Amino acid sequence: MAIYFTADTHFGHGNIINYCGRPFPTLAEHNETMIANWNHRVRPEDYVYHLGDFGWGSPDYLAKVAGRLTGKICFIKGNHDKASVIKEGGLLARRFVFVKDVHFLTVQHKGKKYEIFLSHYAHRTWPKSNHGSIHLFGHSHGNMPSHGRSFDVGVDCWNFTPVSMDQIINKVSTLTVALDYTNRGKGKDNDLHLDIDSE
Repeated sequence: MAIYFTADTHFGHGNIINYCGRPFPTLAEHNETMIANWNHRVRPEDYVYHLGDFGWGSPDYLAKVAGRLTGKICFIKGNHDKASVIKEGGLLARRFVFVKDVHFLTVQHKGKKYEIFLSHYAHRTWPKSNHGSIHLFGHSHGNMPSHGRSFDVGVDCWNFTPVSMDQIINKVSTLTVALDYTNRGKGKDNDLHLDIDSE
């Protein structure tokens, strides 16, 4: 079993090709390329964490697209994911392992533990960020730079293909913790002092 991450597929959303400069002449080619890329990489037993903006269209249409994708899909809601489309018990939601706003994940990969905070939106800080946890997001279509150990896993940044744990780890190896509290309180010069007058 392997784990993958992706976001911002926007299946069925014709305008996204122009908005993001995606290199597809037609919406059909846009959709079929991403489905093929996904299925070439992801096996039925694998998990894919999709960080929002799955697609645009009716629940029936999007459920058919999701039904063509291999793997077990865990879904984090994005701003384009209409409540009526991903409602609990609906056609599309039944294809997902879960539907959440955010998710904190612990992954054991090649003998090492990684803690990963998943959200559609980029955060400046997130759970355990000062202890080296990773934050993966979408939404920004490659326009939001990395901050600390956080970065965009949307399809616009990763050749329209889900991102593997090895790719995540390789990317993280180039990043540093944004807020390091390890020296806090270890000496008078590092202490925070707050004088309060009360009556």
